[in-house]
Amino acid sequence: MKIPLRELPLKRDFALSAHYVGGLVAGLPMRTALGKDAGVPGEGTAELDFYIEGDNVFARGTLKAWVELACSRCLVNVRIPIKEQMMVTYLPGGQIPNEQGLEADGEDADEGDAEDTYGYEDEVINVEPLLRERLLLAVPYAPLCKSDCLGLCSKCGANRNESDCGCDRKVVDPRLASLKDIKV
Repeated sequence: MKIPLRELPLKRDFALSAHYVGGLVAGLPMRTALGKDAGVPGEGTAELDFYIEGDNVFARGTLKAWVELACSRCLVNVRIPIKEQMMVTYLPGGQIPNEQGLEADGEDADEGDAEDTYGYEDEVINVEPLLRERLLLAVPYAPLCKSDCLGLCSKCGANRNESDCGCDRKVVDPRLASLKDIKV
């Protein structure tokens, strides 16, 4: 996923294979929760236009992908669509600003310390850190299969979206539990 500066300006499409997306989402808790039921982790594409002005390279485009995770309430497989607009600037490695607005040293050159700013070295742009970051940031922390998901029964573990199990889920505050035995 590297682009030599001598090829700019250009428009390039990047395919995000199931293997690539699987490597990114492998450690996420809602992916791990799928266990043996885990199917294809996801895939997608990124379409980016690159152009150069002086030493700065600008990239604009769209990331379209999907990932398969477990619903955070009922644990069924859910396909999460992702569509992100990207507008980033690539600067020569030593010119990336850090949090104080100063220039960073060379060891942080390939990571985007400032928002929407990445570095490049040796007249080559590496697009992989951008795509990795944008895909992972777009994945919801607690994905839902639907907005009104009822989740699992706290007593028997049945999926309440499929049927009502009939369990009494009334929660009694343990501090007041002894009061229920008082006869008046």
